[in-house]
Amino acid sequence: MVSHAVDRTAAGFLLVGGLGVAGTMVGLLGTTSASTYASSGSGGLTTGIFLSLMLATAAIATVNISRLTLRWGRRRVFARAQMGVCVAWSIVGVIEMLSDSSLVVLYVAAPIFGVLSGITGVLTPFVARAYLDPASLSTSLARRGVVSGLAAILGASLGGVIIHMTDPGVGILANGLLTIPLAVFVSRCSPRSMQEPPHRKRDSARDLWTAVRTNPQLRTLTVLTVAAAIFVVPMFNLLVPILNDLDHDPLPSGAGFMLAGTAAGRIFVPGIMKRLLRRTTEFPAALWALASGSAFMMAFAVSTVFREPTIDLVIWTLLGVGLGASRFTYRPLLISAGARSDRSGDEMIGVAALVFTASVMSPIGTLLWGVALDSFGSTITVAAAAIAIAGAVAILAARTRAARTA
Repeated sequence: MVSHAVDRTAAGFLLVGGLGVAGTMVGLLGTTSASTYASSGSGGLTTGIFLSLMLATAAIATVNISRLTLRWGRRRVFARAQMGVCVAWSIVGVIEMLSDSSLVVLYVAAPIFGVLSGITGVLTPFVARAYLDPASLSTSLARRGVVSGLAAILGASLGGVIIHMTDPGVGILANGLLTIPLAVFVSRCSPRSMQEPPHRKRDSARDLWTAVRTNPQLRTLTVLTVAAAIFVVPMFNLLVPILNDLDHDPLPSGAGFMLAGTAAGRIFVPGIMKRLLRRTTEFPAALWALASGSAFMMAFAVSTVFREPTIDLVIWTLLGVGLGASRFTYRPLLISAGARSDRSGDEMIGVAALVFTASVMSPIGTLLWGVALDSFGSTITVAAAAIAIAGAVAILAARTRAARTA
């Protein structure tokens, strides 16, 4: 009887979590479509500014999570943040549908979205483990990733079509509404096991920097996180202005189908991780995943040069599957390695350091991509980023190999 109750709890979490992921995809399409439509050019810079504001405030929120969880606990903080997502995105969605001032509304809302995103970004791995598999963080993330991938496929593909037929504000509102079940579930349903952080305060940027500076393993993970945040992640966030620069039409549904392709890549993550971890540890596996991502980015850049309008979206969607598999493989591997990097056993400090690093560097990467898209175009921007991440992976792989043989 207990086993059936546990299974129902895990299934319930996966279901409501999937709805939340679907909402996130629709919300991303809604906000980036709104900012792109409101711009006078390709929308790279305007969308980049919105996302950078959001990511910068996410970084600020990250350094205060330990203080919040020590006071209220991980589950309660996570539930309240998700409820904040429901309220904030719903209000902005309604305003967006009724107002012509898209950029003003988005720029004002971006810091609020960012704070909520920063909190949930750090706590999601621990909440997922509590409901799915308390014994393994990487297994829990991989299991959640399969359901999230299916949900993201539906959210991105249907969301793109709906936004194209209606208004970007509908996508923003949908994110708020689809997050309600997750917020209610986590608030009312107890997890299998909720491990709380140690009762000591480590919640400032200085503490996180000290942890990175004094821990060689965490420092290497941080360098890789920086490279990924600058050269890889912005491509996923800026698909709407990227396709707009390529004159693809209809824009929201096209970006939606490519995002659906990246989401489909999540389905392959558990199998890829299992095969990789059978041969090596998390960090080398993450390097392999990012190297694969670089190859798919370069293939996308090449495909934009030799375009065939009748099948280009099909090709980009298939490449999106590879991009998604690469991204959603390296991310849980890095998080899992970060959680085990602290010698004292404090899982939160490693994860918080990596999420904080990504949150700090992602605004920089997004702005660089935004400027590059408007200045050089999608093809050159994506190709240059692919070469840069390949170089970073090669250097880190060589250093790791040299350290092992020393």
